[in-house]
Amino acid sequence: MKHYCKYHPGTEALWYCSHDGLHLCQQCVESREGSLTEARCLLCNQELQSTAQGQGGPLWRQLDRYLRYPFAPLLLPVLLVWALLAALVPPLPVMVPVALLGGLPAWGFGRAVMALRSHPGKARKIAVPGWDCLSDMAGWRAAMLQALPALMVMMPAGFMLVWVSVSAGLLIGALGLFLVPAFWLAIQVQGAQPGSFAAALTYIFSAPRDYLVAGLLASVGWLLGVALVAVAVDVMPLSLAQGVAGALAALWWLALACLCGDILARHGRLWGLDQGVRKASAPLEERRQWVQLCAGRFDKVLLSTGKSLTHKGATVADWQRYDRLLEITGREDERRSQAPAYLEKMVLACAWSEALVLLSREREITPGWLPASPSLRLALARGIHEQAPKMAVALLKDLHDRHPDFSELGDAYLLLAKILAEQFGLAGKAEQYLRFVESQCRDAKLRKQVADYRAAWG
Repeated sequence: MKHYCKYHPGTEALWYCSHDGLHLCQQCVESREGSLTEARCLLCNQELQSTAQGQGGPLWRQLDRYLRYPFAPLLLPVLLVWALLAALVPPLPVMVPVALLGGLPAWGFGRAVMALRSHPGKARKIAVPGWDCLSDMAGWRAAMLQALPALMVMMPAGFMLVWVSVSAGLLIGALGLFLVPAFWLAIQVQGAQPGSFAAALTYIFSAPRDYLVAGLLASVGWLLGVALVAVAVDVMPLSLAQGVAGALAALWWLALACLCGDILARHGRLWGLDQGVRKASAPLEERRQWVQLCAGRFDKVLLSTGKSLTHKGATVADWQRYDRLLEITGREDERRSQAPAYLEKMVLACAWSEALVLLSREREITPGWLPASPSLRLALARGIHEQAPKMAVALLKDLHDRHPDFSELGDAYLLLAKILAEQFGLAGKAEQYLRFVESQCRDAKLRKQVADYRAAWG
């Protein structure tokens, strides 16, 4: 059954949180790509289960499906090719490489089956890869590297079986092939490089129950295959017995590849395998806050957001989010106490429209409210004097009474005079402030500006 994310409706859920009983998408999960770190829920920080793990039940209950898989109409020729070539080759050790040529389609299809089934989205649409998978040259590199460990086990085991000891050959083959699925998984996850084999043991211990099924299928398949071929040699011509051996090898190869593909589908995300799903693009903290907000945990988000404001990298968006959370939680007193710091951040970011909205909001609650800092008043007036000249006048007037020692008092009154003269046509009132600057300020630059303004206004 297909599930959808609790907090992103319409997005397929890839994970399940048993603690909260929620289905979650990749955006709601904390995980590090390229590592075996367990994915965790952004809401409760508990380990998550891949939704694919719960689909179809334990793998051992699906063994019949894996054994039927190679008999799909599209795959039957793969079995026949290996059987036919193995039957035609004389039973000489030097002809073994020729017999192995019949296995090339099985190797190529095995790699393609694992790649297909490791992507659950693709596997739902396409059950079996097409013959065009054999034209993928990059895929052949992976196919050859996956065939290498299997051949390195079966050929010495077969030699021991025929020329030395039956029991020794069976034991070597069973033990060696138990490890082969781990090498296949390593090539699929790490890439088609010989060094990828070093990670094989990791996949045995990180998914022990599912891997045990794959390992036993590989080992038992070897034992049953040898037994069936031994019986076939006694009851039918040698060439036909060789054909049976080729068909059984292809059957074993494709069934094991199908099983390994399902293991990748279940655990691939935890192993860092790219399964073609949409990756999380937003920062982890932002995604965590989004999920917590959707779950109604406003106080928790408010606490983490408040801490982020103390960092140098805090943005206007962070302050806006914090202000909205204070409003949602009804903390109006705290919201008003944070207004000066919020306003200062918007002035530094030159967010004049937002700053004007905040200033108007605070003055509606407390008529006559203005920032206490004279430098903040001047900076804000410079930014909003064209779009809100009345507010700029309110910010600048009477500064000499409230802040007589303000070092930029002359600049503030020159701006005030300019607003009064140009925005309101109050040249007489503007002249009063010009005279104040002329009498109180000794800076030559300010005096020159006073003369320039008077010349400009006639």
